[in-house]
Amino acid sequence: MLNEKKLETLKQYLQRCVEDGTFPGCNCALITKDDKWTCSVGYKQLVPEKEVNGLDTIYDLASISKVLVTTTCILKLIEEGTITLKTKIAEILPQFGQKELTIKDCITHSSGLPADINGYKQMKDDAEMIEAVWKMELEYPTGSQVKYSDVNFILLGLVIARLKGSLDGYAKQVMFEPLEMKETGYRPAASLRSRCCAEEVMESRGGVVRGVVHDGKAFKLGGVSGHAGVFSTLEDISHYITMLLNDGVYNGQRFFSKRTIELLQKCQTVGLNEKRSIGWVLSDPNYALGDYASDACLYHTGFSGPSIIVDFKLGIGVVTLANRVHPTRSNTKILTARNNIHNLALQAADDIL
Repeated sequence: MLNEKKLETLKQYLQRCVEDGTFPGCNCALITKDDKWTCSVGYKQLVPEKEVNGLDTIYDLASISKVLVTTTCILKLIEEGTITLKTKIAEILPQFGQKELTIKDCITHSSGLPADINGYKQMKDDAEMIEAVWKMELEYPTGSQVKYSDVNFILLGLVIARLKGSLDGYAKQVMFEPLEMKETGYRPAASLRSRCCAEEVMESRGGVVRGVVHDGKAFKLGGVSGHAGVFSTLEDISHYITMLLNDGVYNGQRFFSKRTIELLQKCQTVGLNEKRSIGWVLSDPNYALGDYASDACLYHTGFSGPSIIVDFKLGIGVVTLANRVHPTRSNTKILTARNNIHNLALQAADDIL
């Protein structure tokens, strides 16, 4: 049972974050194996006019797409025996020039590939961007350090698409439908725009970005990519967290094997500069996990403001969906607020007395 007093303190803190401009609004959920608490504060849009936030608001997940969807699809491919972590990317994508890089190298951000695609804004189309990925050189020796890279997950998305026809189609089949994530996906329909939170005001894209992926590379790639592009709601994401906390079972049906849940809690970058699981940050003290996270805690954030914690030892998940880039990406107050949010949230699983 969640501690109501702690939950109220958390909600009050989130409201203060709205008042001091940390973000326009926020939807937050705390999830245990058999319980869930949600709250909604603030606004989903400030300009050109204020719109009150609600629990049904659809958020652009930005880089949380990497772990929520792309990593899940890769794990499904491993479970079904199509690939392993040792599978070489070029065995599936022969156009790719780095012939020795593996799935593990990319999914742990230890590949040596650059963080970004230089000059992508000037490229004429998605084909030119992908061609640049095929030709990329390494910036450091593979396996010598962890360096976060969108390129790693662009490649993983292309792997999934090559093996299964499309990334979004495969994700719908093996993840969104079984987990009843009915409002999760890429490229929201125009009819859903009013439910989407507003993102950055970008004159280059006609003003307020809303209902269309904010990330520049994903936008240029047509809205579907392994590194960004997923939109979702607090309710849908809570289904995924519930599954993880129940050893891979959702609504009485096994989604992930127990071995996969164990694999997610294993550090894949021992001895390197960051602790990484499969896709996720793993209990790394250099990240904004707060002070109470255990040594079996998955974590990831998105540029636009969202974050997810899944702490297996404490038996709790924390989802914070926010649009801190609205109206401008220069607002970085959330980087400080996250530690406080997670401290207050992780205490809510305490016994009431």
